[in-house]
Amino acid sequence: MSFKLSSLKLPSKKVLAFFGVCATIPGLIYRDNVLSKERKNLVEQKVTHIASEPMSVNELPRKVTVYLAPPLGDGIHKARVHFREYVKPVLVAAAMEYELVEGTQPGQLRSKVRDAIIEKRKVAKTSAPTGIESNNTHQAPHLLNTTVGDGIIVVGRVSLVEYLQGLNDGCTSSLTDSQETMPENIMPDPLSSSQVVKQDEFSIPELEPIGYIRFYNRIGWKYLPLRIYHAFNSYLNFDTAGEDTVKVALKNSREFTDDDLNLGIDEKKFLKGTLENPELDHRILSKLRIYI
Repeated sequence: MSFKLSSLKLPSKKVLAFFGVCATIPGLIYRDNVLSKERKNLVEQKVTHIASEPMSVNELPRKVTVYLAPPLGDGIHKARVHFREYVKPVLVAAAMEYELVEGTQPGQLRSKVRDAIIEKRKVAKTSAPTGIESNNTHQAPHLLNTTVGDGIIVVGRVSLVEYLQGLNDGCTSSLTDSQETMPENIMPDPLSSSQVVKQDEFSIPELEPIGYIRFYNRIGWKYLPLRIYHAFNSYLNFDTAGEDTVKVALKNSREFTDDDLNLGIDEKKFLKGTLENPELDHRILSKLRIYI
């Protein structure tokens, strides 16, 4: 029985297109997984020497505080995933511990930061030497431009804004008044007349350097093509969030400037809602540092 090649019937264009897509998608996913592992190893190698450094018997591993707030128009889940996938591996490679502080609703993280700063101020006031006011930095020069703790990490523009606003609120709140948690749905202007404080009601505790982690939460139909592209190229997040975390691990820092208030400004276009720019008292600004 003779067999003729010409007698074979090729599949239709629709069938070929279907199988082509079915083969392409797994291939793109596999490629992204391979590149993600490579990028992850690259950023981890930059900090692994920290984990191998010897420690004294009375020394504890370095610990940072991580602040997460939900992107406007979305939940906290994506911020958690971003931290887990691209930030946490670098911290683990550097043998660093972390404490996670979350705000699941808008304004919640700001309230938590505010309360924490007020508590720090109370501790500093009670432990201040007799005859020296805790808010008088001229009489306590050793507190100028110094930091305490092992650093903080803020993930995304929303987290940064809420952290800085909470910091401002905490430093400008009276320690004698009863402290009430700020309503989560109210975001007052930090410079409004109701928040102007007297000099004796203002003090700044020792502050930790800030590490900013970029986080682009692309949502909405408008950015669907961009979302598809980054879904198959998630390895690029190690070039942003991973490298940002390396800066924290290496501990190099500089003074915080007015320009740093615009960190993550390019993320705002992906947010659903209006996010006010943070405004910080210049006295607080002069005490802050940022990892570079």
